[in-house]
Amino acid sequence: MSRAKGLFLWAGAAVGLSGVAFGQTAPAVSNDEVRAIVAEIMADTQGRTSLLQGGATAGHDGRFFIASPDGSFRLNVGGQIQFRYLINIDDEDDTVNEDEFDVGFQTRRTKLDFTGNVINKDWTFRILSNFDRDGGAAFLEEAWVGYNFGNGWKARWGQFKLPLLREELVSSSRQLAVERSVVNEAFTQDRSQGIELAYEQEDWNLKLAFSDGLDSENTDFTDQTLRTNAGFRVMGEADYAFTGRFEYKFAGTWSRFADFTSRQGDDFAAMVGVAAHWQQGPNTNNANDFDRQTFQFTGDVSLEGDGWNAFGAIIGRWESFNVLGGDDFEPFDWGFVVQGGYRFAPETEVFARFDALFLDDDERMLDEDFYPFITFGVNQYYAGHAAKATVDLLWALEATDELGAGFSSTGLGLSGSSEDNEIVIRLQFQLLF
Repeated sequence: MSRAKGLFLWAGAAVGLSGVAFGQTAPAVSNDEVRAIVAEIMADTQGRTSLLQGGATAGHDGRFFIASPDGSFRLNVGGQIQFRYLINIDDEDDTVNEDEFDVGFQTRRTKLDFTGNVINKDWTFRILSNFDRDGGAAFLEEAWVGYNFGNGWKARWGQFKLPLLREELVSSSRQLAVERSVVNEAFTQDRSQGIELAYEQEDWNLKLAFSDGLDSENTDFTDQTLRTNAGFRVMGEADYAFTGRFEYKFAGTWSRFADFTSRQGDDFAAMVGVAAHWQQGPNTNNANDFDRQTFQFTGDVSLEGDGWNAFGAIIGRWESFNVLGGDDFEPFDWGFVVQGGYRFAPETEVFARFDALFLDDDERMLDEDFYPFITFGVNQYYAGHAAKATVDLLWALEATDELGAGFSSTGLGLSGSSEDNEIVIRLQFQLLF
């Protein structure tokens, strides 16, 4: 029983016993004693009210939050829901199942995002979880702790996106199209476990990371398998990896480049970026271990103006690997992406994108070396990115069956098994909270 409850019971007893209970005369309680009890109750209540007023705050200032009065401790709670309807039309390379028209709904992304700071505003953190679109199981995307040293220096450690491809670094909630480009998905760094050091000045910034390698999230240090998707996309635990990215801003503020869109009336903004990555794969007797060395690089340009935006990037990757002492393979693959958008009304935007893969057909023994993709569509903003509807069309201009499992992605909407070109129509509504 709390002290306040006890005092209220005593006060009630004092008042009740001051008269006659069940026909018996109770011991008299003086008025001074009653006043003393009530005064103590009031003092206790006022103290508790004062503590509540001086305690945690909560609300919404663009994000739902709970915080201490001085902001030293703060928890932000957010989330993302992307719900889609997809129509896939292809020339199916499957004699058993020749369904060339697939349609249906999809919950592409359902995320819970916890960010904030502890001790003081210099110590930051993020825990980002997602729910699998096929089965609904929850899995970890990001979990890191950061520290701001001051004078432009910051560091973080844990699981996060490596500072490499700009398109991947822009959140999935802030893209122009329903999904990132096919080229980005082929070369993506995705998330890794490691340490990152960052330095930022008014017009430029530099990030350096030491990690477990490309797309190696949620792997333990004893995992010795460097996985590949159709022999192309690099995933899994490398022995060690180094990544660096440099950005220079010619105009605008850094916040302008948190997405790809630009509102009507916005000033001109421009930024260029270059990045490189090198990693050493594991070297064991595992049949899936290719003893793979990977070097990847990229350069990109971002421009924004009065209702218009443009972005372009080129990506290259050289590898050297062999399978259990076999012949060495040294493929060089590259690709590029260019995209742009225009708001012909304050909240309505049209966009288009062209991206292409140039694969080393000799080393990879492919019939084709050029795989182009066209994407175009429209965005309708109801509350910025927080409530947005998007309709787009992705057109693979060449057969995708040779790319196989490496590009069979229900996230993109591609089957990866078409003997001819393949078309995907994607309708999406996004809500952020």
